[in-house]
Amino acid sequence: MSKYRGFFVSLFDYICVRTEKMPTAEGYLAKKLREHGVRRLFGIPGGPSIPYMEAFRKAGIEFILTSHEASAAVMADVTARLTGVTGVCHATYGPGATNLSTGVGGALLDRSPVLALTSEMPDEWMGRTAQMNIDHQALFGPLTKATFRLSAGNASGLIDEILEIANSEYPGPVHIGLPSDLAENEITGPSKASKAAGQLPEYRIDDRVSVLLASSRRPVIAAGLTAMRKGAGDGLRKFLETCKVPVVVTPMAKGIIPSGHPCYAGVLFHALSDRLKKLTQEADLVIGLGYDPVEYNYESWLHRVPLVHMDTVAADVLPAGAMQIVTGPESWFKILEKLRSSPGMISLAGEARENIRKELQSAVNGFTPATVLSVLRDLLPEETVVTADVGSHLHLIGQMWDVTGSGRLIMTNGWSSMGFGLPAAIAAALVNRTAPVVCITGDGGFMMNAGEMMTARRYGLKIIVVVLSDGELNLIRIKESWKNVKPYGTKLYSGSLFGSQAFLGAEVIHATDCKSMQTAVSRALLSDRSVIIEAAVDPAVYGDLIVKS
Repeated sequence: MSKYRGFFVSLFDYICVRTEKMPTAEGYLAKKLREHGVRRLFGIPGGPSIPYMEAFRKAGIEFILTSHEASAAVMADVTARLTGVTGVCHATYGPGATNLSTGVGGALLDRSPVLALTSEMPDEWMGRTAQMNIDHQALFGPLTKATFRLSAGNASGLIDEILEIANSEYPGPVHIGLPSDLAENEITGPSKASKAAGQLPEYRIDDRVSVLLASSRRPVIAAGLTAMRKGAGDGLRKFLETCKVPVVVTPMAKGIIPSGHPCYAGVLFHALSDRLKKLTQEADLVIGLGYDPVEYNYESWLHRVPLVHMDTVAADVLPAGAMQIVTGPESWFKILEKLRSSPGMISLAGEARENIRKELQSAVNGFTPATVLSVLRDLLPEETVVTADVGSHLHLIGQMWDVTGSGRLIMTNGWSSMGFGLPAAIAAALVNRTAPVVCITGDGGFMMNAGEMMTARRYGLKIIVVVLSDGELNLIRIKESWKNVKPYGTKLYSGSLFGSQAFLGAEVIHATDCKSMQTAVSRALLSDRSVIIEAAVDPAVYGDLIVKS
């Protein structure tokens, strides 16, 4: 019998494997996301998503109910930025998915790893006329890095692959369709081992790059979104200790070095950025350091000067003659070792920085948006997380706000969707309930996602929402004036935006001058609930500060 022992043991093992219960699709998905570090899921449920919500709950992943699916995707995006863990959002068929897609596009162009889950029709209903039935794969294809339809057969190997895709350079969203008849079905086949994360290609330095770096006498560094996202600030500051060259930054890289640093010149694209022209025109070399052109194309500001572009992904379009190096930030400063300090250019950077500061300070005259930002800057704690919505005020915030210490400035620039600020603030407050969170928004942007004030109330969050109230879509009105067109289609309302002292459970404080704004901010900081400050500002200064682009 001993000669058959091996056969019977193998048979027994085979039977055990065949009879071992496999996890359900929703259970497996929840387990993998929990292991990855996901702790929250944002969205609005539908009938088919109930088993998934229950599986997430059992796995220890909290479902955050939002007022709109676009907000859910924004919250997933900002959660990923703040935690470093892939954000997850959910919507149901048709209109839920199309709503979600607005925020998913933001994750794509602002470079955030996000999983967008949507319920989909069963296989036999795909492609036929049915209520709420559209092709989600076609919808999300242009808005994501990849889109998949989960099945019992592919789930075990697909989740790891999806997470890898979302987090590889550039990070971004991946869509997963969840067929309505998939839940509660066991997955088939063993789990596949995840592939090793892709490595960046080994960089090679063109001899021309070495010559340019060694011979440059008037270099300028343009630090961008990738540099900020990859945490290159410490390396850049250390590099500038021995090699003093001017630095300009893109909006989403604000804070990579302090605004008061002697090498700091200003923010491209935002208010008064034309004051940087003298500096950039004098440059004999521009170095794009983690510069993602999605924020601001080189062609929009770069003069006829050699460009060395360094990023983690090859740019699809660069100015003629530009040289690019695709590598991670750990190599950037080694490459730049040949660069030398430029006292003359540092002097020009200081001149530009001071000119911008003085002109912004002169805008703090009366009750203007600059006045409001000045009050906030003086009164808010250093660790405050500020989220900024899109509009004329964003151009001021980007140039005027000082990002110091543990504070953060969160905005959208690659996608630039109005309505971003409030859901972004809610996500920030959920990540850290102890740090002050302030959303600065225009009235137009606030109205787009105002229902999320109820989300803040539902989860007991304290956020301060500063609404710069001017009754119009000011940035569009300014652009109309550039074309000599009379204001049309930009008037939002007359009088006060809020007709009472409360809105969806939040206290509303009205500010009409500097003193009342100071009082409002002090009250809001002491409050134990969310507060809205309606700042009725004079928007006239925007016309003098926003640069025509």
